[in-house]
Amino acid sequence: MKLWLGLATLVASLSILLLGALSAIGFGPNLGLPFGYYGKFNQVLRQIEGNPELEVIRTTLHRDMELEDFYITVRTLDEREVRLRFEGADTRPISSLLQELMNVGM
Repeated sequence: MKLWLGLATLVASLSILLLGALSAIGFGPNLGLPFGYYGKFNQVLRQIEGNPELEVIRTTLHRDMELEDFYITVRTLDEREVRLRFEGADTRPISSLLQELMNVGM
């Protein structure tokens, strides 16, 4: 019984580590982490979702070796749809991406 429990724990632990590693390099699902392949996207999205005046309608990701570009379409309180473009995100610091939100008043 202890052997089965130990094996089950080992398999579960390795599965979680593998899922996290795959996500960090872009092969796994987006786990919402602030680092790794989807890190900058997740940080920007979290900032937008924290604004009660905005509703995220859709996201578009340009997946490649790096997450180069991403786009987030939001709806404002006055029902306007605004498409936010984050191009070259793989080569820019997160502070630059967040500054873009401030520049458009979000």
